[in-house]
Amino acid sequence: MHGLSRTMGESEDNGKAMAELIGFLTPTTRLDVRRAALDYVISVSGALDGSAGRLFLRNDCAMGKAICELCEATMSDRSHTLSALTNFSSGSAEVASYILTNSKCAQLAFDASRTRALYANFGARLLANLSRHFPDRVNELLVAHEAKALNVLVELFSTPTEDSFSSLIGFTLVNLSTLSAVRHSLVNDKLLASICPLVSVDDKKESAVDILRNLAFEDSLHQALLDEDDLYLLSLLSPLADSEDDLSDEETQKLPLRLQYYEGKREKSLEVRQKLVEALYQLCATRHSRERLREKGVYAILRELDKATDGSQKFEPGMVGDGGMKLLAAQQEHTLHALIGILIRREDEMAIDPTVESLRSLQ
Repeated sequence: MHGLSRTMGESEDNGKAMAELIGFLTPTTRLDVRRAALDYVISVSGALDGSAGRLFLRNDCAMGKAICELCEATMSDRSHTLSALTNFSSGSAEVASYILTNSKCAQLAFDASRTRALYANFGARLLANLSRHFPDRVNELLVAHEAKALNVLVELFSTPTEDSFSSLIGFTLVNLSTLSAVRHSLVNDKLLASICPLVSVDDKKESAVDILRNLAFEDSLHQALLDEDDLYLLSLLSPLADSEDDLSDEETQKLPLRLQYYEGKREKSLEVRQKLVEALYQLCATRHSRERLREKGVYAILRELDKATDGSQKFEPGMVGDGGMKLLAAQQEHTLHALIGILIRREDEMAIDPTVESLRSLQ
């Protein structure tokens, strides 16, 4: 009984302490006291054991409500409040849902990013978290807030910065590009011209490639993606090619013009190469794309990639662990061989009903 009383007493004390802490999270609280309270909240919001989300949602979201309202009310605290909200939402879809439903913090994070406010990085991190949980809801909120929100995000992503800000924006774009409506907007609004060159920018290439790969899942866009300017196709092929590739004159002439005189080196990252191969593989869902890839001599590039990927890749600092690298190499080899198997056959050899618009419909 004494143990139970002590536990209940400790619980009551904790509840009182938390209520007192939440009471400090108001615009009228003295600045130094409010900041001390925020610093404590940020420290506990970073817990990875699930306790942070429970703290946010406890007592009818008392903590969450206080942080969101303070974020909306005071610009001077916004780096702290956005940081706390980012931590809280990191592992909790419930927290992310509360923020999107009950506050304007996502819109404030977007505005901070668009204007490159001092706390823009914190805003970009929150957008990345929220869009990871609910890309559709974030997209809906941002478009209602700013009709050209996607254009703004693409411009922010493609603009060079001295810090990680633009790369953080890339995470949000990757999440949003899982949506069909966003994929169509990226293509129809001519935004690929800003994204495609980023496949060669070290700190942005993974996000850029993720976006391009997501586009390949949209069968209705394949004709637009594989148009006459070859921008999209070049972005997928260039990192897979190497100036030392052994191509015949006939094979070289079939390639997109800018790849016929390629003097670059093959992308070293297994992760990036795997995503590019997957994008090409997804394009093969439609007859138009299969025929276009054959016409553009893609097989020769893939053959040389296969020859260069013989399992002898050496481990380098910054790469995934040795076991993970072997798994990635195996995945790439499997998809690459399946892709090559499609492209070396003529369409009439594939035993596919010509009325089938997409192989996905056969699954």
